[in-house]
Amino acid sequence: MQLPNHLVSLPIGAIGWLLAIASLIWAVRTAPWPALRAEPMRTHLVLLAVIFLTGMWTLSATLMPGLTLHFLGAATVTLVIGLELTLIAGLIAAILSALLFGQGLAIASWTFLLSAALPAAITYGITRASQRFLPPNFFIYLFIGVFLSAVLGMLVHGGGTALLMMALGLYDADIIWNNYLRILPLIAFPEGVINGMLMTALALVSPQLVISFDDHHYIDGR
Repeated sequence: MQLPNHLVSLPIGAIGWLLAIASLIWAVRTAPWPALRAEPMRTHLVLLAVIFLTGMWTLSATLMPGLTLHFLGAATVTLVIGLELTLIAGLIAAILSALLFGQGLAIASWTFLLSAALPAAITYGITRASQRFLPPNFFIYLFIGVFLSAVLGMLVHGGGTALLMMALGLYDADIIWNNYLRILPLIAFPEGVINGMLMTALALVSPQLVISFDDHHYIDGR
């Protein structure tokens, strides 16, 4: 999401940053810091997550100011390093993206909320629900926890972006529907496929790096 500061009203910018800071405080307080200190590789994964998210969001197609299409990657990051660390990495990536684009930081909080926080929360919730209520099957993990959560995360991201643009008074509903929302499903499915491919490779090659995946639980003896 790319918008100069003067197009972001003060109340909406303030609300975005209050929500972003609240998310960051919660993430910092609940993040598994002892596990990071015990396994330095996980610290490297967080840094890689920042680079990965920044790269995914930077490679975007701008349809209209504020309305961009880009892959999120939040589902993969959440499944690998967990919800709390994804929120921290996502906020850093949002700030870096704003600086790289030369845009204002007023919209960076909403970039974080819509491109990282909401999709990450959806992935976390769906994965935990599938682990609790569905059989421990590798294909269920991939289809429900990875593919479906990534697709839903993209759709929620797009819907939230549309509502934000209307709240800012930049576009009306018809313009957003015809120029943005109608195109969104075309990128939602590839979002699920890309996340599915990445998680399949990670789960099979380096399952110890994926915090949401237990190969003994999903694969052994099945």
